[in-house]
Amino acid sequence: MSTQRKLKLLDLALRPIPGMTLPSQVAFSPSGEHLYYLAPQAGDSLALFAFDLGRSEERLLLAAPGGDGPDETLEEELRKQRLRQTMGGIGSFQIVDEASALVNIGGVFQLVDVGTGATIDGFDFSGARQLIKAGVDRFVITTGDEIVLVGRDSHREVLVTAAGEGMSVGVAEYVAQEELGRMTGMWLDPSGRWLAYTEVDESRVDQHLIVRTDLHPNVVERYRYPLVGATNASVVLCLLDLETHTRTVVESVDADHYLANVIWLDADRLAVSSLNRQQDRLNRWIYRVSDGVRLPLGHEHGQPWVNLAENEFAVDGDLLTTSEADRGQRHLVRIHDDGTRTQLGELVIRELLGVQGTTALVVATGDSPTEEWLYRVDLVEVHFERIGTDYGVATGVLAPRGDNVYISASSRSLEPKAMVDTPDGCVSIAQTSVPFVVGEPEMIELESASGETLYGAVYLPSPECIEGAPLIVSVYGGPHAQLVVDHYGLTLDLQAQYLASRGAVVVKLDNRGSYGRGLDFEAYLSRRFGEIELSDQLCGVAYCQRRWRLDPDRVGIYGWSYGGYMTLMAMTRAPEVFKVGVAGAPVVDFRWYDTAYTERYLGDPVENQEGYERSSVLDKLEQLSGRLMVIHGMIDENVHFGHTSSLIARANELGKEIELVVLPSSRHAPTDQASLLRVATSRSRFLLSNLGLADDSPS
Repeated sequence: MSTQRKLKLLDLALRPIPGMTLPSQVAFSPSGEHLYYLAPQAGDSLALFAFDLGRSEERLLLAAPGGDGPDETLEEELRKQRLRQTMGGIGSFQIVDEASALVNIGGVFQLVDVGTGATIDGFDFSGARQLIKAGVDRFVITTGDEIVLVGRDSHREVLVTAAGEGMSVGVAEYVAQEELGRMTGMWLDPSGRWLAYTEVDESRVDQHLIVRTDLHPNVVERYRYPLVGATNASVVLCLLDLETHTRTVVESVDADHYLANVIWLDADRLAVSSLNRQQDRLNRWIYRVSDGVRLPLGHEHGQPWVNLAENEFAVDGDLLTTSEADRGQRHLVRIHDDGTRTQLGELVIRELLGVQGTTALVVATGDSPTEEWLYRVDLVEVHFERIGTDYGVATGVLAPRGDNVYISASSRSLEPKAMVDTPDGCVSIAQTSVPFVVGEPEMIELESASGETLYGAVYLPSPECIEGAPLIVSVYGGPHAQLVVDHYGLTLDLQAQYLASRGAVVVKLDNRGSYGRGLDFEAYLSRRFGEIELSDQLCGVAYCQRRWRLDPDRVGIYGWSYGGYMTLMAMTRAPEVFKVGVAGAPVVDFRWYDTAYTERYLGDPVENQEGYERSSVLDKLEQLSGRLMVIHGMIDENVHFGHTSSLIARANELGKEIELVVLPSSRHAPTDQASLLRVATSRSRFLLSNLGLADDSPS
């Protein structure tokens, strides 16, 4: 007899989502005999676990004190926002050696024994934001203000100090973290002698102030946030000899460029890449430590922009990366030390996950853009071997010897499973189970106005309720995101499932401009936002209404972040179609968003003034006629609450009614239970009540 129950409104705020609790931040021990990972231990608190592969035994290694541990530092809270990490407990860890690991609880680091979980005393990591092991019993840390060499017996030696206000050392600036995927500002060479690090000058970057009215007394948070068209940070890449403490300037990256990545090819050669502000040219070069010579490593042009590789690795002195330079599709590429390039295979790569010796691990597009398959790659023979073949989506981690692979995989119909693929077979690590009755969404395909196939997923209510039902669009719509993939997370979208259970048909559609289809598909968004995306979403609405004979007068839409922006665009550009919408943390005008993201797609606001104006919500707000709710966190440091304030002010001028839900303690991604519950209940009830449906609240 099934123990699954009906999904309830209050379930939408559960974190972690039941059935989506596989291990995260997985790492092998240096020997490859043990697996370490974070997993929920109590409620939404992550704990550190160890798995003995030989014995197939899991044990709890370390949990945060008192469940959630100490209050997070502001730096840790912001780091987790950049990485979209929403759970409490242990925030991160890194394996140091076979016997120890560095563990981060709330932004406070400690060295622990991986056999017992006990703290290894004698190291003072106070103030650390990032740490690197730099030899026996010593670590390099950055506090942002200083780079410090930490040794046993609480020994601390300051190596570098930031020059003054608006300056930092060894950390990545905001746009590098949020928009370029570079989370660090320190890189140690393989020998442990040379530390490459950044000196960041944000003194000319405007400060954004957030007054936290949820705290008493009020607290003012100050952020260096470069608005579109304004001054960016400048970055100096330096080299520090940890033996002599000699500092050398490697490269000065001015405010019209971005430091994209830094990677040691070996103990003498540092590969550096920078991106121009227009983001259509990526330059690479090598700095040779032994003689200070700079060697070209080639460059890459992209039209209309260059998408940076998520990961790059050194392989026998060469650089292994991914590139869209060939026909806009991303391929695995090896860049040799003379700058020549060799493309490895024809698979369309989603992500290069890791390299061990001459073996790489990649995720590539499957038979359909909705599939993401895992491959082990022999870099010598250029042979791709698919692993985890029973699943629509898989990702993994490569063991140190390249023989074992940790696999996390699922499909719409197969619940997530974690396992280790070994030469002797698969070792099961974890299998999830879902306590709710949820139906598998139906996959759809339709054609855009320009002829491309668009992929969608539809959540249907019970058969007797479909004809004449209202339609609700769940939207993101922006670049670098894909909603419709053959992953169990698509099935276990609790918001969509709940709305369907109450009698609505819910559709998700990846419009032109979304991720997973190559640069040409994404480039439809070049120099304009909100138009192509809305055109495709309207095609999705028409398709669903024809196929299932839905009520054309009852159409709703909801989304968060870019999806919130798309909700506003739909409600103001197509008010004859969309009658109700819920916009979460929406951008209202992209002139108030950051440089690196916005200028990549819309360009210089002076040169493309028309594009920015047409992409603004405010210039068509007078056309709003349906029911609109906006939900926004007051301490959102990404999409500032000022976007919503400006929207409400303009609506008041026009006499337009907008219902506002304020989350006083939430940033861009709500994490606390009270905010999650408020979002779920407010959004669901607003959509359902305005579409003539009821929620499951007691009458």
